[in-house]
Amino acid sequence: MNFDLYVVKRKYGENMSHLCRTLFPTILEKEGLLSTCMLDNFHNSHYLYIDIIKNNLGDKFRDYIYDLVTFNSDIVDTKKTPKELLSEAGYDLFECTSEEEIQSFRKYYKREEEICTFNGNRLDKSYVFFAVKKNVEEIKREKFLNPTRQDEYGTSVISIQFTKDDSHTLLITNRYNHKVENPDATFSNNLDNIILGLTKSFEDYYGMKQKKLGNRFEIDGYIRAKDNKYYKYNYVINNVYYCCDNIIIDNLEVKEFDKSRYLIIDYFIIDLMEKKIRLYDRNIGDSFVNCISDIERIIIKNGNYGKYIKVINKSNEILEIYVDVLNRIIRLDSADIKEVGNWFLFNNRTLMEFNFINLKEVGNDFLSHNEVITELNLPNLKVIKYCFLYKNKVLEYFYHDLEIVGDYSLFSHPNKNDILFNKNIKRKVKKIRCVLDC
Repeated sequence: MNFDLYVVKRKYGENMSHLCRTLFPTILEKEGLLSTCMLDNFHNSHYLYIDIIKNNLGDKFRDYIYDLVTFNSDIVDTKKTPKELLSEAGYDLFECTSEEEIQSFRKYYKREEEICTFNGNRLDKSYVFFAVKKNVEEIKREKFLNPTRQDEYGTSVISIQFTKDDSHTLLITNRYNHKVENPDATFSNNLDNIILGLTKSFEDYYGMKQKKLGNRFEIDGYIRAKDNKYYKYNYVINNVYYCCDNIIIDNLEVKEFDKSRYLIIDYFIIDLMEKKIRLYDRNIGDSFVNCISDIERIIIKNGNYGKYIKVINKSNEILEIYVDVLNRIIRLDSADIKEVGNWFLFNNRTLMEFNFINLKEVGNDFLSHNEVITELNLPNLKVIKYCFLYKNKVLEYFYHDLEIVGDYSLFSHPNKNDILFNKNIKRKVKKIRCVLDC
C-alpha cells in the first residue's frame, strides 16, 4: 500500500484512505505530502470521512487539500492546439460529449482493467477526453507481464479529465487501471509531462485553467483551533468546545486530557484519580455532577456501542452511565438516586434511555434541550419543576406518580397534557406556576 494511504487508513480509517486515493492521485505522487497535510490539518478521527460524505463535501474537501499543497507552476506557453501537440507526441485526441462516445473507448481495455469512467454518468461532473496512440493496435497487453504505470501499454490509451467546477482538477488515467500504483495520476497529472505546452494549450483552447480556490473549508460539527487543525466536537457551550477523544477547546486553545486519568463525556470530566465528576465550566451549573457524591469506585468497560461506566459511592449507591463511541451520554440507570437538582443535563442532546426507578423529585430545566428521548422510566416521581423537557416533542411513555408539575413542562410537546396529567392517576396533580425566568 502507498505510504500516505497507509497513514491515512491508520489515522482516519479505511474509507478515508479510499476517498483520498480517488481525490488526490496527484498529491500521492510525492511520498509524505498527503499524510503530512492531513495530520497537520485534521485531528485523527474515523468520523471525518462519514461527516464529509454526509454533508456532501467531497469536492470542497478535495479543493481545500489541493490548496494546501504547492506544485510547480512553471507553465510553458504555446500557440498550438491540444490536438496538434498530442499529435506531435504520437496521440490522436478525442473529446467526449456523450455517454456513447465514452463507451466507444472501452474496447481498448482488458476485462477487469476497465476504468470507472465506463460505469456511466462521468459527464455529469467532468470534461472527458481520450488520447490514443497512433500505433495502438501494435501495442499488445500480453507483452507486458510486469506492468508499470508509465510503460508503453499503460500510456498508449489515456483518459484526460477535468472536473466541471471552478478548480478544473485534472486526472490522467491510464490503461491498466488499478493493476498499477496510482493509475489516476499518470504523468503525475501534469500535461506538460506528455509534451511541453499542453497544460497552457488546454487552458487556452478549452478553458481548462486549473485554479486554486482559496483556503476555505467548513464542516458542521467541527472547529478549527489555533493549531490550524479541525476537531470534531459534541457540544459548544459558552464558546467552549467539548470534543471527541478527551479534548476541550477553550478560546481556540486545545486542551488534551490524559486518558489514563480523565474521561470527558458530554461536557463533564470524570476524574478517575480523585473519583469525581465535575464541570470544566462551572458557570454551566448542571446538577448532574452532584447526583452521586462520595464516590469510591469508577469502573469503565468498552462495548460495541461505546462505553459503560459504573459509579459506586461509599454508601454503595450506584449510577450507571452509557456513552456512545463519541462519548455522548445515551443512557442512565440508577435504583438509588431519589432527587436531582436544577439544570440536570440541561444541555444534553443525546440521552435516549433514563431509568431512575426511585427518583422522587427533579429541579428546574430537567433535560430541557433533549429532543430525542421517547421514554422515561420514573415510576416513583412525584415532583417536577419548571421547564421539564422543555423542547421535547417525541416523548411517548412517561411512567410516573406525579403530584406537582412545574410550569412550561413539556412545553413543545403536542400531547403534554395527556402525558403529564394521566387520567389513570386518581390523586390530583397540582400545577405550579413559574415565578422565575426558566
